[in-house]
Amino acid sequence: MLGRRGWFLIAGSLLLFAGTRALAAEPNAAGRALYASRLSTARAAYFRVITDKDESADKLAHAALADLERAYPGDPVAKAYHGSLQLLDAAHNWAIWNLHKQASEGLALLDAAVAEAPDEPEARFIRAATSWHLPGFYHRKAQCEADFELLAGRAEEDARRGKLPLELAAATYNYWGQILVGRNDRNGARAAFSVAVRIAPQSPGGLDAARRLGALR
Repeated sequence: MLGRRGWFLIAGSLLLFAGTRALAAEPNAAGRALYASRLSTARAAYFRVITDKDESADKLAHAALADLERAYPGDPVAKAYHGSLQLLDAAHNWAIWNLHKQASEGLALLDAAVAEAPDEPEARFIRAATSWHLPGFYHRKAQCEADFELLAGRAEEDARRGKLPLELAAATYNYWGQILVGRNDRNGARAAFSVAVRIAPQSPGGLDAARRLGALR
């Protein structure tokens, strides 16, 4: 499995990804560049919570996401990262009443992000990848698999158009391949793993997909 640590190792490859996606409210090049820069900063701060694993990193991530959400109210990608961060916070919260509250808030933000922008691939990916690592009692498996199925139908094109980082596109196909293995669709899994390797062979998702592809032969 591209486990919790493996998926979050994508962080190292993403810290410099600025993206070319633009909000409708930012039609000019300068506006697009500013949005991309702020998103990149928030994304990097989010992943540092995983790599640094300390309270200061978490505070910086919340601050960066709050800044992005103030500048672009309702931005679905910011909302998705915020929701995922809430779930990460919940995982480290020993107070059971706060854990449930944070987890519920995080899931609500993830679902709202996708509901408000169903064609935004990065928001959907963050929901799917976050849900992948949740315990079974959250009952997110069916939704997670549906998200990855939808993403797998377009992730390569989204990456080509700059709507999704290559590393996340490769991870999409790696996750989807694992889902297909679980469904005993070995041919479909081979195809998915092959796409992951082709898109970003040196990314965590691409490397894990190559290993899985070899094991299927």
